Amino acid sequence: MLFVSLEFDYFLFLIIAALYYYRSRQETILFLALLISAWSLALALKPVFEVPRPEDVRFVTCTTGYSMPSGHSLISFALATFLHPRAGKYKLLVWAFAITVSLSRIFIGVHYPSDVIVGAFIGCLVGFFWLYVEKMLIKYGLFGNSPEPPAEK
Repeated sequence: MLFVSLEFDYFLFLIIAALYYYRSRQETILFLALLISAWSLALALKPVFEVPRPEDVRFVTCTTGYSMPSGHSLISFALATFLHPRAGKYKLLVWAFAITVSLSRIFIGVHYPSDVIVGAFIGCLVGFFWLYVEKMLIKYGLFGNSPEPPAEK
């Protein structure tokens, strides 16, 4: 669990590389925008909630700052929501990754379960938002997968 939690950034780099290699540069840029917005939202919400981190169960690692919402949980569920339509036969793996990352934050003692649940919920909202943005970009022809114009009669 410690490895999953602390090496989370490396997993993100692997996902970015896979998106770029197997999908498109546009999808990779959209994914990076999702990551930046999810990370920024997590940082912005922590001082709003001002929930202190658990003190009595942290036995593996130290961290500072407020606890609510879990940034790892928010980001991992945002990416799972965003990657779900693209994941094909790996859909279950994408969601298992998000759940494992989130549970690892509780296991190593840096978040309460409520922090992870709120982070997962907000993360799903962020993921759905960026799927909607992608849909609008496609609809208005600003994205590579724009629909073909209707055939003339």
